[in-house]
Amino acid sequence: MINKNKLKKMAPYFKSKKMATQLFKNYILFLVILAGIFMLTIGALLFYISINYKDSPTVNTTAEHIIKQSYKDINVSNIIKYKGYVEVLDKNLVIVMENGSKHKVGFKYSLQNFHDMVTNNLKDGYIYSSKYGEKKDFILITAMPNSIFDTYTWGLEHKEQLEAISKPKKTRLTFLKIFPFIIFIFLLSTMVLYSKLTSRMFVKPLKKLLEGVNTLKNGEYSARVEINSLNEIGELKDAFNLMAEKIQQETLLKEKSEQNRKRMILDISHDLKNPLTSILGYSEFLLENHDILPEDKNKLLKVINNNSKRANDLIQDLFEFSRVESTEYKLDIEKHDIGEFLRELIAGYVPMMEQNGVQYEFDITEDEVEIFFDRKNLDRALSNIILNSIKYNSPGITISVKLLIARDAAIIIIEDDGVGIPKEFQENIFEPFVRVDATRNSKTGGTGLGLAISKAIIEKHGGNIHLVQDINKGCKFIIRLKDHC
Repeated sequence: MINKNKLKKMAPYFKSKKMATQLFKNYILFLVILAGIFMLTIGALLFYISINYKDSPTVNTTAEHIIKQSYKDINVSNIIKYKGYVEVLDKNLVIVMENGSKHKVGFKYSLQNFHDMVTNNLKDGYIYSSKYGEKKDFILITAMPNSIFDTYTWGLEHKEQLEAISKPKKTRLTFLKIFPFIIFIFLLSTMVLYSKLTSRMFVKPLKKLLEGVNTLKNGEYSARVEINSLNEIGELKDAFNLMAEKIQQETLLKEKSEQNRKRMILDISHDLKNPLTSILGYSEFLLENHDILPEDKNKLLKVINNNSKRANDLIQDLFEFSRVESTEYKLDIEKHDIGEFLRELIAGYVPMMEQNGVQYEFDITEDEVEIFFDRKNLDRALSNIILNSIKYNSPGITISVKLLIARDAAIIIIEDDGVGIPKEFQENIFEPFVRVDATRNSKTGGTGLGLAISKAIIEKHGGNIHLVQDINKGCKFIIRLKDHC
């Protein structure tokens, strides 16, 4: 039960994709491989020893190793193979069985000869060993040529035995020499495998990130890095891609801002050029011609006055737009009744609507709905929309103003059923100097800054404005103002 609980606690750690966890897993794998190599080494050595030493002439040739309960069951083949012999004596030191001995069955050893033999005092070229049977009813004696032991131990005489023994000895020496190199190769292979695994996990992703950084540094802001990793490197990849995306967006906005700035300069120059040209032309004409009829002179002065107003309106709108666009511009925010504000605003335009044959509908609650806003600036923002509907549509249209109260905002809807705005202009209608019809604006005196100013003021309030329209089926502006700032 304890082991299971420990395993449950360790399981989330092994499932983690963090770099520290992955390194720990690699260390575990490396240790397992090392343990495997160690076990393989020990196994190979044991196997080698069992193969190369089991037939050694000094193994299993002593009486102690080959004795059995019955001497008839004794296996003497290994002793005979190396020119040794076996004798079995009874209690009277008489040979009752022999194999390879120079003495025959029935031969009796003297007590002195027997003592010299079992103590290896005989100088007859043999090494003797002896062992009593389990019931002390016989004595087993083994004799191995002394040259066999010398050849195996010191590599001395007897060519026939030397050849049989020197071959496995040379094999053993060769194996023992190359075995460390085999182990070294195994260890080296393991280290290479570990380094490759680590490289795949860390080095390659880092190289990809570096390539992405260099690409970004060279101005390719569309650079993105693709790495299939869930550890810290994966998080770094996500952060890099997000940074690259933001830099790309900022660059595009900067380029667009620069284009807008250039376009604005051109638009201002163009819009000021026409009225100023008229003013200069007609004023010079009046100065050079003193015999102009009073009625003609008044017409020319009226043209000069109208163009002066157009130039002045443009400068005033440009100043207003620059002012509200400034980050330093602050609104005079106070809490007011938005319903009462709208009723007062609309009341000011009713005479103009009636004069231009415009119908109007209002749906504004009588309940007090207080929100925070700047009366003067919001008046300017909404007036620009209402004036556009009056100026740029023919008599007979209907303008409606609605106030909806949401949970955390006041929603103002200003709608008309006039000619509408073509689809190609809808996306940029709130940009400065965007005009649907340049000729019409020239006629009505529009500057192309009205809706841009409205949008800037509403966004300063923390709200938003957007256009909802079907092609050529009127305009519907939806303004959303928060009930708090």
